[in-house]
Order: sequence, then structure tokens, then C-alpha cells
Amino acid sequence: MKEKLSKFAKFASGILPLEADFLLHFRQFEDSEKAFVVEQIAQQAHLVAGSMTFDASIDKRKYSYVKAWCEKILLSLDVDAGLQQLIRWEIEIQTDSIADRDEKELLKIINTATSSDFNFIKIYDVARLYRHYLQIRLRHKDYRVVHVFLEKKRTDYEYSRLANDKLHEVSSDIIADYTLKNSNVSEEAVSWLSSLFYNENLDGYNRILAWIRLVFIAHNQRQYNRLTDMFARFEQLVASGTFYSRRIVTNFYSQYLLYYASMRDYKKAAYYGYLSIKVINNDYLYYINNLAAVLLRDKRPDEALAVLQLSTQYAKTALNLHNKIGHICYTVFALTDLNKAPQAENLAFVSLTAYKKEILDNRWHLFFTAYLNAMAVNHNFEGILKINTHYKLLNRDSQFAENVRYSPAIPWIVYLASYWKNQITLATLKSQLQLLISKNTQYAKSTDTHNELLSLTKSILKSEYSKLGFR
Repeated sequence: MKEKLSKFAKFASGILPLEADFLLHFRQFEDSEKAFVVEQIAQQAHLVAGSMTFDASIDKRKYSYVKAWCEKILLSLDVDAGLQQLIRWEIEIQTDSIADRDEKELLKIINTATSSDFNFIKIYDVARLYRHYLQIRLRHKDYRVVHVFLEKKRTDYEYSRLANDKLHEVSSDIIADYTLKNSNVSEEAVSWLSSLFYNENLDGYNRILAWIRLVFIAHNQRQYNRLTDMFARFEQLVASGTFYSRRIVTNFYSQYLLYYASMRDYKKAAYYGYLSIKVINNDYLYYINNLAAVLLRDKRPDEALAVLQLSTQYAKTALNLHNKIGHICYTVFALTDLNKAPQAENLAFVSLTAYKKEILDNRWHLFFTAYLNAMAVNHNFEGILKINTHYKLLNRDSQFAENVRYSPAIPWIVYLASYWKNQITLATLKSQLQLLISKNTQYAKSTDTHNELLSLTKSILKSEYSKLGFR
């Protein structure tokens, strides 16, 4: 393929499926070859693997035209680009430097703005500044246009502002529910958030904030039935261009990953996970970690490690400790699963030395699960018992047991180490297994924990597993 067509192929490979859907929607070419190229872009976007071969016999100028057309459509719908433009105008109005052509564009936006526009709040804020700018310059006609807009939309603006402030208050309860397990999120708050999301007259920014919080609550409380209708509606809003930006689309795909992972459909979860990392943004490391976690659950540690290695540099400089430590943990898990347990144990040891306080404050349970697992596969049972004593892991674990994300892997590995070091009998070990399964009702209702712990035991002890006589 010639260089020019290679560049087009690279551009096409970066198009996301939802972007392709509304490119098809807006396509109105009389030229059948241009229309065909857009169809090929859409086919490329929906491929799970591989790439399209574009027809080199089509005039290269048509490929250039289609690429420019696609970029124009995407830019015109991009709410983040629209926000950046409004912020730039806001600065230029305040510094008396806004250009005539930009004023014409701003007046056009104000003339057509509705309370349901994604950036309605910012449009209103800029219009308030612009009214001052026009008034002192005696531009009566333009002033009246802006003044009428501000008066007409004042109630909508005040409601959007109040909703935004209340979202902040509700978010405090949601975060407390996640970190402290206080169950502060009431059904009334969930109902209110839902009313915001489904309110077609509310600005898109507040609606998407409400949606993100509803998804967070559903995952935190394992109430996934709440998500099905919301995801379908959100996808409609993105596919129509109403909620479009690459940031929003990749976040949507990352949420779909969590949704399908919750239903243990790891293949579909991974598909959306790979889409979520097509764009590098501030949440890239978070998306990488989520994808790696899904790949590990799907017994694809080689892919998980490859994905994690894509973001090693981002992890090293990350300010977000939750994501930084998560990246370390999933790397330890992946290395262990790839029969590189000594390397995994060393990474965990070095990380604990470097980030001891940060680990104990953030995701300690995930970290020590990964660390102890690597040590156990290495049969470093003495080291496990020392780590348990030094960090009082069993005591910490018992306090964490009511968390919906809890897994009893840590105490089980400690009990295995105790048995292997002749500190407890086989009968005691088996009774501890039953106790771990039954002590929490969320596990007593399922055989999953039993199977997971036995699978963990088998991966740790390998040939010695049969000696334990587990069923």
C-alpha cells in the first residue's frame, strides 16, 4: 500500500465504532466511491481484530476528501472542542481581543442555544460577559439578542447550577459509601440522579455527571440491573452526537467493560476494554488497569501483561495512587500467571519498599493478594507468615470482609502457609476453607468462592495439590 493510503488506513483504524455510526448517519455523498470509503471506515471500526484493505484504485484525492469530511463532522459534534472554543472566547472577551469572525460565531450559538445543549452553562456564562462587552460599546442590536437570551434562559441556568451543586453533595455520599461502606447513598438520591439523566431539557454536562454517579453506585453496590436501560439510552445519546467527544466515548466503553465483566462475559468486556484504550487521555491508566483485570480473569495473562507494558511510563509518573498501585498489582498477577513468580515477587517487594504508606492507604487488599499469591507460587511460605505478622493482614482482612469487592484470598494463603510450615493440621485447614466460604452471606449463597479458592490452591501447590484431598 502506498504511503498516502497507509496514512488513511492509520486514520481509519483510529475511528471508534460509535463515531463510525454517526459518520454513516451524516453521510450524504452523491459520489458512490466516497460513500463506499465511509462504509469501509465503519467496517474497520467494528472489527474485533485485523484491518481493512482499502481499494488503491480509487482516486487518492477522494480518500483525502473523505478524511477531511470525517474530521469536520467529528469536530462539529465534539462537545469538548465546543467547550474549549467557549473558554477561549471567554478569555478574549475579558481581554478585549475577540475577533469579528468569532463574534459572529458566538452570536449564532447564542441565537440557537437551548437549555439541553451539552455546554449550556458555559454558553450562558460567556453570554453574561459578552453582554457587558456589547453594552459599553453601544452595540444595541447585538446587545438585545444576548440580553433576551439571558433573560429567557435565566431560570434554566439557575436550575442547572443548583443541580450541579447538589451533584457535588451527593458525590460526597457516594465516595463515602465506596471508601467507608457507610451506605449513605439513599434510594431518594438514586431516584434524583436518574431524574437528571433522563431529563431531556437539562444540559448534557449535568446529565453525564449524573450518569457517571449512577454507574458508580450500581457497580459499588452490585446492582447491575440498574444499568441496562441507562446504557442503552446513553449509547443513543452518544451515537446521535448529542453527548459526543472522544473522551466521553472512551469512558463509555470503559463502563461497558465493567458492565460485562460484572456478568462474567469477559470476551465482550475485553472487546470494549480495547476500544477504551484507543485514545490516550487522563484516564488512560485507569482504563488499562480495568482491561488487564478482565484479561487476567479470562485466563489471558500474556495479553494482560502486554497491555500493562503499554502504560508503564504513565504508571511511573501517575499522581493517582489508586491507579498507580493497581497497575503494580495487575503486573504482579500477570507475571505470576506467566510462570514468572520470582520476578513478580521481586516487583511486589520493591514496590512495597518504595510505596509502603501509599499501598497501606490505597488498595492494600489487592496489593497483598497479588504479593502473597506470588510468594505462595514460589513456595515462600515463611515469607508469607512474616508479612502477615508484620502487617497484621488477617486483622486487616477481617475488617475488609464486608466490602462488596472482598475476596478471602489473603487469609486462605496465610492458612496454606501455616499448614505447609506445620503450624496447623490438614483438618484445620479444611475447616478454615469452609469457614471462609460460609462466614459471609454473599459467598454462602454461591459456590464461586469455593471454586476460586481451590483453583488458587491448585495454582500455588501444583503437584502437591492432590495430597490435600480437597473436593
